[in-house]
Amino acid sequence: MAKILSQEEIDALLSNVSADTEESGEIEPKQKVALYDFKHPNLVSKEQLRLLETIHEGLCRNFGVFLSAQLRMIVEINLLAIDQIMYSEFVMSIAPPSSIYVCEADHPTSQFVLEINPQLSIFIVERLFGGQGSLVNEIRPISIIEQRVMRRVVDRIAFEISKNWGNVASFRTDIKRFESNPEFVQIVSSSEPVVVVSMEVKIHGTSSLMNICYPYLWISNILSTPEVQEKILFGSKESTEEERALVEYNLSQTQVMLRTILGTSNISVKDFLELKSGDVIKLNNRTNEPLEIYAHKKHVFNAVAGIRGRRYAARILDVVEKEG
Repeated sequence: MAKILSQEEIDALLSNVSADTEESGEIEPKQKVALYDFKHPNLVSKEQLRLLETIHEGLCRNFGVFLSAQLRMIVEINLLAIDQIMYSEFVMSIAPPSSIYVCEADHPTSQFVLEINPQLSIFIVERLFGGQGSLVNEIRPISIIEQRVMRRVVDRIAFEISKNWGNVASFRTDIKRFESNPEFVQIVSSSEPVVVVSMEVKIHGTSSLMNICYPYLWISNILSTPEVQEKILFGSKESTEEERALVEYNLSQTQVMLRTILGTSNISVKDFLELKSGDVIKLNNRTNEPLEIYAHKKHVFNAVAGIRGRRYAARILDVVEKEG
């Protein structure tokens, strides 16, 4: 019959094994282990994840500017994470009463969920009514009046969602209904995967959360199209009219430093050291020769010296043609 070892004997054996391993120097290096759950495989690739991050970073930036203007205070919205989970896990993560809006996209047709911290909703309503605004400690249901007031803010979020998805897919987002209990929101079956975008809303150093839950099947239908795959792999080939107009406007507002060379001269080091106020240096250029105007070491214009008002000036004669 096998002998059952006591706890002291087991500890002694383990200590002896550790000591022998250290003396022999055969300590295996620690390897980095990545956890992988085969029940929840990663369906969103890294390239698709980067595209989703770009879309929702623009959403955070634009909606943060809108909310700052509406509340008359600085509001900072940051993208926290984009996670792939089961829909049942997302529902269980929401504690009632909450502030949940069921949204619908028309192309391709699907529903998704916008979840806002109820404390943040109450704070926004109070500020819109002209109050000081303070995050309440006790979470309570959102009243009908507060829902109506928040509708304008939520409609703006829906607009920004459609706008920032515009480079990938063109669709319209509509708010269908409001729910305070997550159990009544069933956009997909509990076992289906979803993509949850978590955003942090910072106001006066206090943070609140805002989540968007997309069905994975809807995102997959959009990101798997040949046009989107081409954008992911090779980027956008042609810029839009709005992008070109923005680049042209930014270039037209850029300050460019111009400099004019009146002439050149060669003198000895001895003459240079003996220069004093009132001395005249003879230039190699003639007075009837055009002056060269440079923009960052590039000869761009020919001009003639003159006076405009009480300032010295240069009148451009012609533009130097590009070489080649």
